[in-house]
Amino acid sequence: MEKLIRKKYPKYLKEFKCIGGKCEDSCCIGWDIDIDKITFRQYYKVKDQEMKKMFQKNVHNNEYCQAPDVDYGKVKLKKDKRCPFLDECNYCIIQSKLGEEYLSNVCTSFPRILNKIDGYYEMSLDVSCPEAARILLLKEEGIEFEENEETLGKHIISSEIDTKSKEFNNLPMRYFKEIRDLSIKIIKNRKFDLNKRLYILGEFINELEEELKYNYKNVLKFIKDYDINSVKDPYEKDEFSYLLQVDFFKKTMKYLNILNEVDSISFKDYTKEVMNGFNFEDDNISKYANVYIEAFEEYSKEYMIKNSFIFENYLVNFIYNYMFPFSENQSVFDGYIMLLMRYSFIRFYLVGKYIVNKNESKEEIVRFIQVFSKSIGHHRNYLVNLLKYIKEKEFNNIEFVKIHLPMM
Repeated sequence: MEKLIRKKYPKYLKEFKCIGGKCEDSCCIGWDIDIDKITFRQYYKVKDQEMKKMFQKNVHNNEYCQAPDVDYGKVKLKKDKRCPFLDECNYCIIQSKLGEEYLSNVCTSFPRILNKIDGYYEMSLDVSCPEAARILLLKEEGIEFEENEETLGKHIISSEIDTKSKEFNNLPMRYFKEIRDLSIKIIKNRKFDLNKRLYILGEFINELEEELKYNYKNVLKFIKDYDINSVKDPYEKDEFSYLLQVDFFKKTMKYLNILNEVDSISFKDYTKEVMNGFNFEDDNISKYANVYIEAFEEYSKEYMIKNSFIFENYLVNFIYNYMFPFSENQSVFDGYIMLLMRYSFIRFYLVGKYIVNKNESKEEIVRFIQVFSKSIGHHRNYLVNLLKYIKEKEFNNIEFVKIHLPMM
């Protein structure tokens, strides 16, 4: 009998079921596919001769293996980055012919993300899956969590930490749970508009980093006593911030060579549309200032504010999934800046699309967030280079935060 484990997860998790061939953006197309050691060996023991030949042709050892239970082997993708085990209707031949137990840990797990924190298994969904994105982002009531004792099945643990371990003595990770819990509480507080919530989170993380550096023994008290309501409106509404955002993203897109670095055709199409909307072919974008200001303000009023629950759910889910604020490194403010960049990047693209199309829907917002997450969120070099660029320009500060969070 399989062992029961303590599991914590968002309530939406039980609603998810893979839609297979009906999926408009299959996880079996466009990504490398890893095979764990146990499954790899299973493939070479199958009695079905046709499947055995397919495995011998398309599954090989991974010479750069980092974890045998994840990437011991790899699937040799077709030229269009399509898994060779997909049939013409985009259903998995391995599952249909041999059964689900022959799927690798990666194929069984995705889009589920699993972390083990202080003995609890924390499971959630990744928005880079279209069906997962629809389920979790469109919850108007927000994301709620629950705990239970359940079996686990095939799985991959993305991160495993014991915050009480001696290795975290005098390190920020000691207070990971307390920091993350308050971060989620701030983002879910609908008393404030979403930009204000993100700004409050930035102030909290900024002050927290100072405590961690210079007053470590007081950190737990600082977190417990932190008053969300004490953060006053720190700056006046400034339309110029929209122009600074456009200028920033124009430069970063050029610096990071986004059209050549990203494989996704959908994301490239979005990028071309956005560049057209913002007139990036013109070196003097300042003459379009009124167009930018009007577009940002109109989009914020008609779509960002009315659908703020979508963006709230995206942020809460990311914070829970990716070990925020340690999602980038041990600097809590780096983690915050990159969370802000994801949010601001999404908004920038949506506004650029809106300039061209002059219409929007909840479904299209969700669709773009999904494509962005699959293309950029899982492109490790892109995010590392973006953080590097921000630090080189010395943008990792609260003044930079204000530019990206204009008052709504």
